[in-house]
Amino acid sequence: MCKTFVEKYNNLSDDELIDLLRSNDQDAFEVMFQRYLPLIKSIVSKNAFLGSDFDDMLQDATISFYYATQMFDFHSASFATFLSVCVERSLRSTIRKASAKKRIPSELIIPIDQSDKSALKTVSAEEEYFGKESSYDISRQFKDKLSALELKVLSSFLLTGSYDQTAIELCISRKSVDNALLRVRRKLNS
Repeated sequence: MCKTFVEKYNNLSDDELIDLLRSNDQDAFEVMFQRYLPLIKSIVSKNAFLGSDFDDMLQDATISFYYATQMFDFHSASFATFLSVCVERSLRSTIRKASAKKRIPSELIIPIDQSDKSALKTVSAEEEYFGKESSYDISRQFKDKLSALELKVLSSFLLTGSYDQTAIELCISRKSVDNALLRVRRKLNS
């Protein structure tokens, strides 16, 4: 009788599943995710705040789960501990960003109909086309020159503007963020 993939992988340890997962074994990912879904949901429930969308937070936590499987060091704490830290930090970061957007003083918010309409510049179709083309070229150059980790670090750093925040979001050390950004600068300047 043939075993299903769940039966085949359920007896494997977390470390063995992570090894398979890192070699793009989707079945291993599914088993590992199902194994840790209750923990992820409990962390999301604990960190949910008034006005938050549970599904959005669960999606953030799922992305953190994926990054945790990629960044986990087998010689450190257990995977469950590492995952808990990564998910909690990611959710706190999301909550901080959401609350920061709400702190904009109301006197700084000006409806468009009351703003200076002369400041709004119209863009010709030609300018728009060349603007899109150049941004596409830049994006392609980034993808050609940078590793996956360097792209993630650069994207996160450009959004947060903080080494510490980037390290928290990607579940890596601050030194790894610094090293990745140094490599990015070197590669983009060459």
